[in-house]
Amino acid sequence: MTLARNGAGEMKECDVLVVGAGPAGSGAARASALAGARTLMVDKKKEIGTPVQCGEVIGTDLVKRSGMRIPENAIVSRQGFTRFVLGREVTIDNSEPYWRGVTVERKIFDKYLAFRAGFAGAAIQADTKLLSVKMDGDSVKSCLLSHQGDEVELSPKAIVAADGVHSTLSKELKAEFFSTRDVARGVEFELVAKRDIPQCMQIFIEPEIGLGYGWIIPKGKRRANVGVGLVGVNASRRSFLEDWITGHPVVSRYFDVDKVLEVKMGDAPVPGFLGGPVRGNVLFCGDAAGQTLAFVGEGIMPSYICGSLAGKHAALLSQGKGQRYEEDLVDNMADQLMMGALLRDTLVELWSSDDLDGRMRSLLSGAVMNELVSPDDMMHSLSALEKDPLNAFKGLIKHSGRSMKVKRC
Repeated sequence: MTLARNGAGEMKECDVLVVGAGPAGSGAARASALAGARTLMVDKKKEIGTPVQCGEVIGTDLVKRSGMRIPENAIVSRQGFTRFVLGREVTIDNSEPYWRGVTVERKIFDKYLAFRAGFAGAAIQADTKLLSVKMDGDSVKSCLLSHQGDEVELSPKAIVAADGVHSTLSKELKAEFFSTRDVARGVEFELVAKRDIPQCMQIFIEPEIGLGYGWIIPKGKRRANVGVGLVGVNASRRSFLEDWITGHPVVSRYFDVDKVLEVKMGDAPVPGFLGGPVRGNVLFCGDAAGQTLAFVGEGIMPSYICGSLAGKHAALLSQGKGQRYEEDLVDNMADQLMMGALLRDTLVELWSSDDLDGRMRSLLSGAVMNELVSPDDMMHSLSALEKDPLNAFKGLIKHSGRSMKVKRC
């Protein structure tokens, strides 16, 4: 099945329509096709995988959970640990499995995921945009698409909404699941470095950024994505990033803002755990459903895993067998998504507190993100961290038994 006319001059139909060909959409399309449904995946972009709108880092723990193997040609860097730079005062190197990762070229990786969907039997059409839907009660009866300049109407039995944080399907169904206050606005430059950079992801938590964080994500020894994710900042993101790079004693050691290979901007939903939203015959997944690790905004593998579940249950729905998307998602991903939601809520509480200054917010945020203190007990460490953060973190790390190192920044 393709978006081509049959002998009668009418458009061929599909059982499952997947809107969006990012990781969530490709996961959904592959799973739907493998389940025996006639599946069509569409994406409004002329080239799948562009433009890049994220840091391109993937946690290897979630890759194992997905059962997928990332192709070697998509990997540009491997990180055995993550470095947290807290308030420009101390650094924590976390080598726990959860904080190990790889950097990918999204333009290669996303096309690989789409290829897997196509190889499984799904039809794929880029440059195809959802314009509107017609409803029959609570379900979508038909979808109007713009396909390479021509309008096409299809009547799928089930739909997977994998069309991102600003989902067209959410708007059409009046089913927006989170507000603009739950969206982190990110901007990054892919930069050429002045010297070899540490081969680890670096996360910067500091008052200069506030609720959000900065990052350096290596793409080789002399190339990296350098960016900031901001919540509630209305100033120019690009100007903010330029000033941050230039004025930061660690970041400016490696980078100038006059060697920008690419500017990448995007929004990430961080609403916390929303489950597996379904409206009639439409299953929402990925960024459209807020399925990210809310405390860091990582969405590539969570979206792919959740999208695969949505695609499987969309196929069942199209076959008249009913769906258990919510239950399946809870069984497979709720632990990760709910943990992210808990940490996100804790960080919001910290950065909203009038009782803490920026220094203590940064230090406590680092302690919570590294699971050295629980959200309920974090204030018990306040006095020690305030007086001597280096030795306080050494004590917390020793007590935790976790694979971490701390030193002065």
